[in-house]
Amino acid sequence: MQLNPSWFSKPRTKSLIAFLISTCIHLILCLTFAFILISAQGEHRRSLQLAIASKDDRQEVSQLDFVLEATALSPLVSVDPTIALSAMSADISSPFATMTSSFSRSEVVSGVAAQVAEAANYGGTNDGATQKSKSQASFFGAQAEGNRFVFVIDSSGSMRGPRWEALCKELIRAIQSLSSDQDFFVISFDSTAHPMFGTPPPKGKFLKAVKKNVDQLRNWIRSIEHGRQTFPASAVGIAMKLEPDAIFLLSDGEINDSTVEDLRIWNRKLDSDGDAKTLVPIHTVLLHSQIGYATLENIAKENGGTFTPVRPR
Repeated sequence: MQLNPSWFSKPRTKSLIAFLISTCIHLILCLTFAFILISAQGEHRRSLQLAIASKDDRQEVSQLDFVLEATALSPLVSVDPTIALSAMSADISSPFATMTSSFSRSEVVSGVAAQVAEAANYGGTNDGATQKSKSQASFFGAQAEGNRFVFVIDSSGSMRGPRWEALCKELIRAIQSLSSDQDFFVISFDSTAHPMFGTPPPKGKFLKAVKKNVDQLRNWIRSIEHGRQTFPASAVGIAMKLEPDAIFLLSDGEINDSTVEDLRIWNRKLDSDGDAKTLVPIHTVLLHSQIGYATLENIAKENGGTFTPVRPR
């Protein structure tokens, strides 16, 4: 067999080499495109996952923000964040949504959840209701709530000396301890009532515990002349007409008039069920004595107050 020399001609050899080079180039290009395509698909998948996660973050933060706003606007309604979140739409928008770009999901959700809890517990109540703390006053350890207080003090002859000094000191301290939104009025009694500064209501009114009024009160109680009897009924009657939040009644002896019986009429009001309701709590103080213990204790018990016996030091 003889080989045809034409097979080894230079033109045919060049064509074969060109074909092989072209095939290699196309193969390399195909592999390169395949690698780029696979990488792009992976990035796209990760971007899609991040977008979904971001949307979930915004949704959850938005929902928590909605609960926070609802709690702040309706503080008297107890809000359960779990129930509220489950009932809300996933498309709610919120200014908190932009926070997901710089904070993790757990940080954002935890921070907003803490705000929800704080708003729900505003006022220190367990049921989520808003309750403003009430102002208080104290007199020889007796505590009363409110903003307007009447001090009814015994100025009978037995109060002379150390008892009167102790009373004056504690009365001034109690009044100076009142806040700017609280008012006071003082009435002394012996055989009759003596409103402070000699001015009974309606001209006599509650005063603020500012220095000018406290100084005037100090001068007035120092000028009181002690009488003979322990008749607080008229003084308590004046105190009731002032409609205070609480009354402090102090004495060192047995009450010898109709105070107990009068209060059962003056300080009672029937509620819708027909039951008697106390209008004004009366806190009684027995100063440096055992006389009148039972009476003062009974007055406090019948009128929604506390009884405080004070021993001499």
